Amino acid sequence: MEKNTLHLYLYTFITLTSIFFNSASTLHNPSSIAKPKPKPKPNPYTSLSAIKTDSEALIQFKNMIENDPNEALSTWQPNKSPCKWGGVTCSSGRVTGLDLSESYLQGSISFEPFSSLDMLTILNLSENPHLFINSTSLFQLPSGLQQILLSNCGIKGLVFDNLFVKFKNLVVINLSKNNLTGSIPENLVSNQDSVKVLDLSSNNIFGTIPLAISNYTNLVNFNLSYNLITGNIPRSLGNLKSLQIFDLSHNLLTGWIPDELEALCGSLLELGISSNNISGTIPGWLSSCSWLRVLDLSNNNLTGPLPESMFTNMGSLERLILSNNNISGPFPVTISYCEKLKVVDFSSNMLSGRIPDGICPEASSLEELRVPDNLLSGQIPEDISRCSKLKTLDLSLNYLKGAIPASIGNLENLEQFFAWYNGLEGNIPVELGKCKNLKDLILNNNHLTGNIPVELLNCSNLEWISLTSNSISGEIPPEFGLLSRLAVLQLANNSLSGSIPTELGNCSTLVWLDLNSNKLTGEIPPRIGRHVGAQSLIGILSGNTIVFVRNVGNSCKGVGGLLEFAGIRPERLLQVPTLRTCDFRRMYSGPILSMFTQYQTLEYLDLSYNDLEGKIPDEFGEMIALQVLVLSHNQLSGEIPATLGHLKNMGVFDASHNRLQGHIPESFSNLTFLVQIDLSNNELTGQIPTRGQLSTLPESQYANNSGLCGPPLQECGLVNNPVADPGGEGGGRRHSAKTWANNVIMGILILVAIVCLLIVWAIAMRVKQKVVEEQKLLERLQASRSATTWKIEKEKEPLSINVATFQRQLRKLKFSQLIEATNGFSSESLIGCGGFGEVFRAKLKDGSSVAIKKLVRLSCQGDREFMAEMETLGKINHKNLVPLLGYCKIGEERLLVYEFMEFGSLDEMLHRRSMKGAPNRRILSWEERKKIARGAAKGLCFLHHNFGWTKMKVREGKSREVIDEELLAEDEEHEKEYVKELVRFLEVTLQCVDDFPSRRPNMLQVVTLLRDLNVPKPLVT
Repeated sequence: MEKNTLHLYLYTFITLTSIFFNSASTLHNPSSIAKPKPKPKPNPYTSLSAIKTDSEALIQFKNMIENDPNEALSTWQPNKSPCKWGGVTCSSGRVTGLDLSESYLQGSISFEPFSSLDMLTILNLSENPHLFINSTSLFQLPSGLQQILLSNCGIKGLVFDNLFVKFKNLVVINLSKNNLTGSIPENLVSNQDSVKVLDLSSNNIFGTIPLAISNYTNLVNFNLSYNLITGNIPRSLGNLKSLQIFDLSHNLLTGWIPDELEALCGSLLELGISSNNISGTIPGWLSSCSWLRVLDLSNNNLTGPLPESMFTNMGSLERLILSNNNISGPFPVTISYCEKLKVVDFSSNMLSGRIPDGICPEASSLEELRVPDNLLSGQIPEDISRCSKLKTLDLSLNYLKGAIPASIGNLENLEQFFAWYNGLEGNIPVELGKCKNLKDLILNNNHLTGNIPVELLNCSNLEWISLTSNSISGEIPPEFGLLSRLAVLQLANNSLSGSIPTELGNCSTLVWLDLNSNKLTGEIPPRIGRHVGAQSLIGILSGNTIVFVRNVGNSCKGVGGLLEFAGIRPERLLQVPTLRTCDFRRMYSGPILSMFTQYQTLEYLDLSYNDLEGKIPDEFGEMIALQVLVLSHNQLSGEIPATLGHLKNMGVFDASHNRLQGHIPESFSNLTFLVQIDLSNNELTGQIPTRGQLSTLPESQYANNSGLCGPPLQECGLVNNPVADPGGEGGGRRHSAKTWANNVIMGILILVAIVCLLIVWAIAMRVKQKVVEEQKLLERLQASRSATTWKIEKEKEPLSINVATFQRQLRKLKFSQLIEATNGFSSESLIGCGGFGEVFRAKLKDGSSVAIKKLVRLSCQGDREFMAEMETLGKINHKNLVPLLGYCKIGEERLLVYEFMEFGSLDEMLHRRSMKGAPNRRILSWEERKKIARGAAKGLCFLHHNFGWTKMKVREGKSREVIDEELLAEDEEHEKEYVKELVRFLEVTLQCVDDFPSRRPNMLQVVTLLRDLNVPKPLVT
C-alpha cells in the first residue's frame, strides 16, 4: 500500500512539473507579450468538427466493449458533449485525458479509434484485466500522449522496436502486469530525456537490460521486476542520477551489484534486486544512500558479513530484507541508527553470535524482526522490550539458550512470537499474559519446564499455541476454553497430567488438537473443539506460512505437526542434529493447508501415548471434517463406535494398543479416503468387513486380535470337509454282472478323475501361494517404511497388472516386480521428489536399473487420454532424450518407467549436486559443457521438427483427431463434407510450416490453394 501511494505521488509530481515548465516557457517567451493581432481565425483543433470527431472516436471504442459490469460507459451518449462523459477530461472542448482504470471492462479491442484524438495526453486503462489488446495496436495511439498507463489490461505480444518512437513528449510508460514477451529494444523511445517512469514489471520479457536505458537521464521510476531478464546489471545504470525507485526483483540476473550504482544514492528511495542469482558481497557504498527507504536483496547468493558501518548513515531506512542468502558474521549493531526502520528480515542466513543489546533506540519504529534459520546463540536480550511497536518476533531454528525474558510481556503490540527449535530453558513467563494482541505463540522443541501459566490465557486473541516437545508439567488449564479464536493447540511430547478439560469443547474455532505423548488420564470428553454449525472462521491464521511436517516411520511418536515456516529453507530440518532422529522429509504446504480453517469441525485429533480410559465417544462421529484420529497406546475399552463410519474425510485412524472389544463396524466400509488404519493389539472379534478396502490392508494392522478373522487374516469358520472315497463308487461289488471290459473302463475313468483332482489341487495351491506372496508385497507396499502412499483399493488384483512397455526386454514386466525391485517403494529407493511426483530407483532381476516416477494426480485426465498420451510419448526415440520405457495405471496411481540415468540428471551434473547412489561429482570442463548444450539442442530440435503431434497424426491418417469437435456438424452426411474441407485446410497449413523452407509455398501459392478449395459458407468467418 505504501509503495503504491509513493508511485501515485511520483506520477502527480511529474505531471505538475511538466505543467510548470510549460507555463514558465510561455512567460519568458518574448513573443507571448500582448500585441495587436488581426481577427482570430477558427482553430481547427477546437472546432465543432474536431469535437465531433472526438465523440465519434470514443463511441467507436465503446462499441468494441463487450461487457461493462460497472457501467463506466453508461454516460457516453452521442447526443451529449464528450466532455461530460465519465472518465473523460477536456481542455477547450477537446478530449485531453481518458481514465477508465478499475472499470473491469471486457472485450477484444484495438487503439485505432484513438488515432484521431490528436489532443489526448493521458490514457489510463489500468486494472481492466478482461480486455484483450494486441501489442501491435500500441502503434495506433496518438503521438501527443504524455502518459500511457496500461497496467493489467490484457496486452499480449512482443515489445517491438520503435514502439514509442513517435511520442516526442512521453513522460510515463506503465505496461506492467500484462503478457508482453521478447526483449527490450534499444530504440524503445525517441526522446529518452523526457521519460520519467518506465514500468514493464510482471510480464514475460526476456533478454538483457539494454545499455540504452542509461540514456534515460531523467528517469525516476525504473521497474522490470517479475520478468525473465538475464545477464548482469549494467554498470552504466549509474548514470540515472534522478532515479528514486529501482526494482529488478524476481528475474534471472547474475553477477555482482556494480559499484557504479553508488551514483544513485543522491536520490534513491527504493532498491529491489530480490529473487535473482546475484552473488558477491553486499557493497559498502549502500551506507551512502541516506534517503533509501526500502532495501530488498533477498533470495540471492550474497555472501560475507554485513559492512560494519553500513547502517550508520541510513536514517531513512524503513524496510531491510536480506533473507535467504549466505550472509555471515555477527548481527549488525549499527542497525540501531535506523530510527525509522519497521521491518528487519535476516531469515535463512548464517549470522552468528549474540543478538546485541540496544537494537531498538528510543521511539523505535521496529514492527517486525525476523532472524530464523541462522546460527545465533546466547540469550534473548532483555532490552528487546524497548521495541515497543514490535508485532512479529521470529527467532526460530537458532541456538539460543537461557530463559525467555519476562520483559517481553511489555510488548503490548506483539502479535507473533516464534522461537521453536532452540535451547530455551526455564518457565514460560507469566508476563506474556500482558500481550493482549498476541495471536501466535510457537515455542515447540525447546527445554521449557514448569506449568502452563494461566495468565497466558488472558491473551484472548490467541489463535495458535504450540508447546510441543518441551518438559512442561502440570495439568492443562481449563481456561483454554475461554479462547474464542483458538484454532491450533499443540501440547504433545511433554509431561502433562490430569484429565483433558471438558472446557476445550467451548473452543468453537479449534480445528487442530495434538496432546500425544503425555501422562493424561481419565476419559475422553465427548465434545472437543469445533462442531457442526459453528460459525466459519474468518481471518484466523491468514497471515501464517503453515507447513505440516509428516513423521515417516516409527522413529518419533505422533503423526506429525504444524510449523510456522516463513523464511526457512526446508533442508534445514535435516541439518539440525536434534532433529535427525525424526524423518521429516515429508513436508506439505500450499493453499490447501492455508485454508484448512474453512472446515466446520475438528480436523486433526491426536491423543495417543497417554493413559486415557473409557470408551471412544459416539459424538466423534459428528466431526464430519476429521481427517486424522489417533488414539493409540491408551487404555481405551468398549466397542468402536459405528458413528465413526460417517467420517468420510478421515484418512488416518489409529486405535492400536488399547483394550477395544467387539466387532469392527460395517460402516467403516464407507471410509473411501482411509489410507492408514491400525487396530492391532486389541481384543476385537468377528469378521473384518469385506466391503471397501479394510480387507486389502496389511495383516499387521489387525495383529494380536485373537478373535478377528477374514481377509487379510485367516478365514472365518474354516470347516474341513471329508473327501469322499472314490473307491465307494466301485461298481464291481454292486454290479457283479458287468463285464470285465466295463470294469477296465470304470478304472480308467477313476484314474482320470484322480489325476484331474491332483491338477486342480496343484493349481489351487499355486494360486494360494501367489495370493500369500501378493499379500506380503502389499504389506511391504503399505508398510510404514514406504516412501509414499497408495490408492489402489479399487483394483481386485493389483499385483498382476502388466506394465505397458515399448521395449522387448521389458515385455513381461509387472507391478509386483516393480514393488520387489524397489523394496516396496521404500525410502531407500527414493532418489528424487519434484512438483510432478516422486522418483524411485528399481533394480530388476536381470541386473538392469530403471527409474520409476509415481505421478501426482493434478488433473482430471481420463484413463483413455492418459494411455493415448503415453503411447505417443513411447514412440519418441532419440539419443539426447531420456526414453520412456513403459507406463502402468493401477487404481488411482499412474507410474512411468524411464531409463535410469546413472550419473544423475542434467541439473545435478551441471551444478555438482549429489544424488543418492551416484558417483562423486567433479567440475565439468568447458568442452563437456558445450557438448551438453549441443546435445540438448539436438533433443529439442527433434521434438520441435521431427515429432510434431499434428504432423504425426496427419501422416498416420488420423486427421480427425486434430479437428476441434465443436466444428463437426451433427448431421453425419454434412459432417463428412466438413471434415473433408477441414482436412484440406490442414494440409495447406502443414505445407506452410514444412521443415524444409524450399518446400513451403509463397503467399501467392497459398491464396491460390485456398481459392481452389470449395469452402462451405458456414465455415467462412
